[in-house]
Amino acid sequence: MNPAYMSIVLGWMPLLAQVQPPSLPYFEELTPTVAQASESEVAGVPGRVPVSTAQLYQQRWAALRSGTLYTRQARDSFQPEWVRARNNPTYEQWVALLGQEAKAIAAGQGNNRLSVTIGDSLSLWLRPGLFEDDRLWLNQSIGGENTARIRHRISLLEGTRPSSIYIMAGVNDLIGNRSDEAILNDYQDILLQLRQNHPQAQLVVQSILPTRHEAVSNQRIRSINRELSAMSYQVGAIYLDLYPHFSDEAGQIRSELTTDGIHLSDGGYELWQNFIRQVEYQIMLDEKRSGAIEQL
Repeated sequence: MNPAYMSIVLGWMPLLAQVQPPSLPYFEELTPTVAQASESEVAGVPGRVPVSTAQLYQQRWAALRSGTLYTRQARDSFQPEWVRARNNPTYEQWVALLGQEAKAIAAGQGNNRLSVTIGDSLSLWLRPGLFEDDRLWLNQSIGGENTARIRHRISLLEGTRPSSIYIMAGVNDLIGNRSDEAILNDYQDILLQLRQNHPQAQLVVQSILPTRHEAVSNQRIRSINRELSAMSYQVGAIYLDLYPHFSDEAGQIRSELTTDGIHLSDGGYELWQNFIRQVEYQIMLDEKRSGAIEQL
């Protein structure tokens, strides 16, 4: 793919043929325990999905114990394991979980394609059906995360062989009043680490989304996004400019795409995930073209 950035993606493209990956190894160490719900607590609620980080955390551990990843299951899977979860995991517990999921992928990836998403709570709640069944998907996101902490846990991906890595971060840095320089320095280090450790992967930098948060300046977001665009070009990454698709005439996030001014509604996730799917499809097309050229 042309290493220059991709600013706007229009239309929908169908996915290529699907690949069924093998079951993943069973990992028990560090697995937390959770009280089982009674049949009456989960009966009659088909389609009920995790709505808290405590529930999502327990669902993900339940998937690992069964030999798979939550990203390959229905959103309401393993209800008895998480329906009564109340205690939010610590940051260290989240990091341990991400490490176990990465180890499972590294051991069970085989010849299957792998896409990785890295970020904060926005990426954390991406819907499990993002990539359908055509590849493995590893979500390495934690709620409340900033670029500094992401920079220090890139090594969790060691042993994995991603074909694409999607990064979105920065809004928590802004809420925490970190400087633009600090954010951009962290971002550059993240991209350089990923480029060095995973040279086969196509990196996709996603713009920071607009907000309606009183502590976050959308003008500042636009300024940082411009720098991220230039940085992406320098390191040979795709830049996916989502900002104009999520902003209204005032430059704020469109009200129908958010639940609280920062986090996304179902419509917001649907819009975002459609763009990711289109980019992924284009990456695969370019890989096929490149392979055909190399064989000539």
